[in-house]
Amino acid sequence: MALIAMENVGELGIWKDIPPSLLPPNAWSDGNNVRAWHGSIEKIPGYAEVMATCPVAPYYITYLAAGSSKYFIIGGLTKIYVHNGTSWINITRQTAGSDVDYSATAAEGWSSTILGGILIMVNPNDDPQFWALTSGLPVTSTKMADLTNWPASTECAVMRSFKSFLVSLNVTKSSVNYPTLVKWSTEAATQTVPSSWDESSSIVDAGEYPLLDAAGELIRDGLQLADSFQIYTSGSVYQMSYVGTPFIFSFRKVAPVGIMAKNCVCEFPGGHFILGIDDLYINDGQRVLPILPSELRDWMFNVIDGEAAQRSFVVADHGRNEILACFVSADSVNTQIDKAVVFNYSTKTFTIRDLPQLSHITPGVVNDPTGFTTWAAATPTWTTATGRWAMSFDLFEDALVFASPISTKLFRDGSGNQEDGTNMTAFIERTGLSMTAAGAPDQTTVKRIKAVWPKMEVLNADTVDLYIGAQMSTEEAITWKGPFTFNPDTMSKVSCRATGKFYGVKIESSTDTHWKLSGLAFELEDAGRRGSRGYS
Repeated sequence: MALIAMENVGELGIWKDIPPSLLPPNAWSDGNNVRAWHGSIEKIPGYAEVMATCPVAPYYITYLAAGSSKYFIIGGLTKIYVHNGTSWINITRQTAGSDVDYSATAAEGWSSTILGGILIMVNPNDDPQFWALTSGLPVTSTKMADLTNWPASTECAVMRSFKSFLVSLNVTKSSVNYPTLVKWSTEAATQTVPSSWDESSSIVDAGEYPLLDAAGELIRDGLQLADSFQIYTSGSVYQMSYVGTPFIFSFRKVAPVGIMAKNCVCEFPGGHFILGIDDLYINDGQRVLPILPSELRDWMFNVIDGEAAQRSFVVADHGRNEILACFVSADSVNTQIDKAVVFNYSTKTFTIRDLPQLSHITPGVVNDPTGFTTWAAATPTWTTATGRWAMSFDLFEDALVFASPISTKLFRDGSGNQEDGTNMTAFIERTGLSMTAAGAPDQTTVKRIKAVWPKMEVLNADTVDLYIGAQMSTEEAITWKGPFTFNPDTMSKVSCRATGKFYGVKIESSTDTHWKLSGLAFELEDAGRRGSRGYS
């Protein structure tokens, strides 16, 4: 009898593209709603509604902090609203005291940027919108307005700030689309929008440049990276660098890598993280490198709903060192974002999680609705409460805020253990293990599993379900036994019986709880070499 340990269980994350029998011992072959964290695998936290009641279906959300004020701004298909920490206020553009509705679509929604504290929001069907400052600050009595000095009969797919310029990408003039045109403003003065976009003027720095070698492509997004501006098309990455007069900017092609859609690039300490059309990439300013080939690439791009790929986006959660690559899966019932591959850029691991039919996510500062600050507020008792004692930094740090147009709600991530009041199912699974009692992988020896010894923590006196699996060959389906209830407060192991040349384990929860797995061991003995018949 021997104990075969599975340690460092959070080191490698989930690898679904490689057959389980070929994986390193501490890699996971499947899982959902879990994360790799501090060397362990743990269930992800839940989310709960905030800023109720959302006045319109939110198809976009962004955050703006100005002085002591903190604002969440949502873009609907026809309206823009802001939450000032207390209530929702309509800041849709107006003419003669009446709203002038927007023409955003669910498929081609909003994007935003900030220039000198001024919020600018863009959709491909309307003039760019800006939220003017009053005495250097945004105020909720000010409405959004068409961007001052923007040329008439002109729209763009995306607009981003770069230094003191605004850069518009994929421009339409008088209903004629120029999908590879880069158009930039003259430099803006402090806390103002640019005074000109006239590329023909010799007295301003405004200009245009078509990416002529991007024939057949279309610009989907762009973002500043250090001292350069990176332009992302459907097939290439370009670098835009400031060179001054007379040319203002220079352009060069960096890599033949296509981005999935707008809002599919974000900044993180390693550069830019990109959801591409065939992989996840990191652009460090020198190279654009794929990061997903061995782990989840084939699975992810087989799961994405191709007809809804333009709704994909990425968002960084710097508090957890994670980036979420969010997409519509083929199983989404409302063609909204329901799945994310999560990249931990500290540990370089990947995991998977569900999302609640979203359109967009932003990081921002919002209190945890399930938290508490007094003993009396602990529900039901201090021993079972999941919130934090006192007003800790965690109540004020950036948290991810989800925008769901289907439920017309906003959710704060990292709140409690449930999905907006509904229990979450989370699991981690490993199959294809073949270590013998001597601790060496051997696909010809039959192993008899006697027990599993999990090293884990479960909230309060809660339990998790454990399954043990076995198979005689990689060609046959694994046979699972269980569930076996495991409570680490009262148990050290789960006794079981399973026989096979390959074995595996699955740990799952579907209650209002939290758990963390630090390691486990299989108690087994070798049963010799024989054919592919299974024995109990």
